[in-house]
Order: sequence, then C-alpha cells, then structure tokens
Amino acid sequence: MPRGPRVDFPGAMQHVYARGIEKRKIFFDAQDSRKFLDGVGENLPRWGVHCFAWALMPNHFHLLIRSDNGQLPSFMRCLLTGYAKYFNTRHERVGHLFQNRYKSRLVDTESHFRVVTRYIHLNPLRGGIVSSLDELDHYPWAGHGRVMGSPGPVWHDIDVFRSLFSLGPGDDRWRDHYRSYLGVFSIDPAETEKIDAEVDPFARAGRPAISHSGESVDAPPDNFFVILDRISYSTGIPRERIAGGRKYAEVQARRRVLVDCVSGMKVSVACICRWLGITAGAGEYLVRTAEGDRRSFEERPGS
Repeated sequence: MPRGPRVDFPGAMQHVYARGIEKRKIFFDAQDSRKFLDGVGENLPRWGVHCFAWALMPNHFHLLIRSDNGQLPSFMRCLLTGYAKYFNTRHERVGHLFQNRYKSRLVDTESHFRVVTRYIHLNPLRGGIVSSLDELDHYPWAGHGRVMGSPGPVWHDIDVFRSLFSLGPGDDRWRDHYRSYLGVFSIDPAETEKIDAEVDPFARAGRPAISHSGESVDAPPDNFFVILDRISYSTGIPRERIAGGRKYAEVQARRRVLVDCVSGMKVSVACICRWLGITAGAGEYLVRTAEGDRRSFEERPGS
C-alpha cells in the first residue's frame, strides 16, 4: 500500500516520534542521548522549528514541535540522518537505524497540546525508567525537568507553559498546575477526540494551541455563532466538536465554518481560527484545500 502524503504547512504543530528498527535501542548511554539532543538544537533554527516537549526512551523518541516555515521533513531528515551516521560509526554497525519513516500527528488545539505534552513528558515514568514524579523532575532525558526548573537544553521553549497552565491573570503557580495536570496520566494522545473543554480545566474558548503573536482574542460576533449553529444543526455535530474534533466529519464541518465565515463575514482566516481555537496554519490549510472538494458536506457518502 502506498504511503500517504504528510500533512505539513507553515505553523503546523506536530507530535513526531520514531523508534529503532526491530525495536532495537537507539540510545545506549548519555553520550548517545546528548548527541541526539545536540542535533535537535542545531537543526531547530536552521529550519525554523520550535520544540515544546520531548522525551528520549531507549528505543524511541518523541518531539512536540512547530514548523514555522513548513519545513518539518527537512528538519527530520537532517536530524535522523545525522544521528544515524554518528550512531553507526560509534557502535560499529551498518544499515538503517530507524524503523520505517517517522510518524507525525497534528496538534491544533490547546487541550490537545496539553494532552500530548503530558503523554510525552511522562514516557519515562510509564516505561519504568523513573519511579515517581519527584524523580522525573530531575530526569535529564525528558523535557519535564526543564519545565519544572531543572537544567535542560536551552532550545526547549517553555514560555508557552506559563500561559497554558495559568488559571488566570496574576497566577504565578503555573508550574504547580502543570505538575498536578501530569498527575493524571492515563490518556493516550491517540484518544484526544475524547478530550474537550469539559475535562480540561485550563481550556479557554477561542485559543489556538500556540499563539504566534501573543495578541488577545476578542469575543466572536453573533453572526459567527449563527454560522456555527447552522452547520452544527445540519450536520448533527455539536459546537465543541466542530471546534476541536479530529474525526473526518468534524474536520469537514470545521472547514465549512471557515469557508462560510470568510465569504459571509469578510474577516480573515486567522481571526476565525482564533474564534475556533485552532492554529492559523491549520485553518489556511482547510480553506485552501476546500477548492478541491466542491461537493457539500451533506452530499458526502456516509455523512
């Protein structure tokens, strides 16, 4: 079966992961881990990429990254090729180091960002490498330690955690809130369609996963909700699922909201994305690809 094309566009936030061929180790010791992290740090500015969460496990790794220029494939190619050459030379081996190509999943809402961050940073605890959150606070091979104030790679961007885990203006206990949030770690990011504002105590309507400009978000006008309710009624998809759902029908409904708002309200895609709580890059992608799909949502088989 042919491999599907990657979804990548400027501003895309993605959970990226890869493991060793035949599930073999790709990090044997601290030297290997440091070399890989050095490669991340060297390639992030080169390709306009930012890293918000990461974890290294003996036979795989996780990165939560944003590609400002849509250069994720270039970033990953340089990172993985460079590390594989180093690893094969040091450990006197030949052949592929990683199993298949790396995997990537879009992260396009604040709630999804928090869930994926929790999943990534708790990998060493889930895997039994550390035995408690206290130990994880100082573990050097996952990004959790730097978020909590321990030394870590300077390229690890933790500024966003101050806003994502603050409960309101003037709340300086964001680290405590973040750590408490990690205390419930049974959720896999593959199940994030079950996560919405009702179970995310930090959720704020109309906020994307990462704000590029830091600007405040104005309340949507009434006619935005008229369009949202009309599409919700015609599709049977609740408002909150249109804004944050990840199933095919929910994404298509979100596309309709974007297209109808752009044509009917004469506002920018970026503005509508802020109201929906998705990244501007994700919204631009949905509007751009709508031109190739002219059948209405109601006419789709099985909708």
